Amino acid sequence: MESRKTEMVEAVGRIILESGINALTIEKLAFRMEIPHSELSIYFEKDTDILKMMLFSLDNEIQQLINAVVARLQSPEEELQNLFKNLYELFNRKPYYLSIIFSEELMEKDTGIHDILSRIKTAAEIYLFQVINQGKQKKTFNTEITTSSLVNKILVSFRVLMNEQRLGIELVRDLQTQRNIRE
Repeated sequence: MESRKTEMVEAVGRIILESGINALTIEKLAFRMEIPHSELSIYFEKDTDILKMMLFSLDNEIQQLINAVVARLQSPEEELQNLFKNLYELFNRKPYYLSIIFSEELMEKDTGIHDILSRIKTAAEIYLFQVINQGKQKKTFNTEITTSSLVNKILVSFRVLMNEQRLGIELVRDLQTQRNIRE
């Protein structure tokens, strides 16, 4: 089952990167994976269920990443650096996650997607809150700014960086599409 899920995630990612998130359908995924539509209907009732699977996959990858960073038993400063370095690398390897995260249309289509994203964000906030408080206790982070303000600033800054990354990827995709149309 796990290899099938990995295959699905990769196929969904290719569809999103090549054609955009709105092009993703169960039919397109079945075609891409070269399997009957009925086989995917076991997993997905509607197209947005595919995106929920992707968000669960992202949530799992982020949790694994956090667990790996925590297991290193580093200083809070090193822990934050490694966390964001690894998150950046994850989104560079799998930029289709950014298309899902930043899709406002999806939020309007399905509240379940919004709920999953909120859960991911809350988990990130809790983790950052703990690391920053540890840093403050150890005097690594010497600031009067509240921990919740720091968490918010860090997440907003990273979100802006990742949104710019997503826009660049989408621009390249659109330019390639335009070039292919002209040829």
